[in-house]
Amino acid sequence: MLINKKDIIRINQEIGETGEFNNESSIDFCLGIIEKSKKSWLFELSYLTRSILVDHVFRDGNKRTALMLLVLYYEHNNVEYDKTRLLMLVHTIARKNITNINRIMRMINNVTG
Repeated sequence: MLINKKDIIRINQEIGETGEFNNESSIDFCLGIIEKSKKSWLFELSYLTRSILVDHVFRDGNKRTALMLLVLYYEHNNVEYDKTRLLMLVHTIARKNITNINRIMRMINNVTG
């Protein structure tokens, strides 16, 4: 599931925000990495999650945007997940500013059922 910048903006707007960027260069860099890597959906999702939560891509709604993106990826890939653990995951990455992609991948994978 290759996602683009317009999709991410739309998700931010659908959760009630403006889609206005705070750190557009981070999402551009992230999308460039994803496009070149052609790795798993988990790798893709980890980079996007990191960009949104740690680099604060949007002015507002970063945690909610990341949460919706995670849910979309899980559902697209027919992966069951624990909703409570998913919420804790988003808050933990944001609060602790976790930047290590491999760690984020493990955390995202640990939410699955």
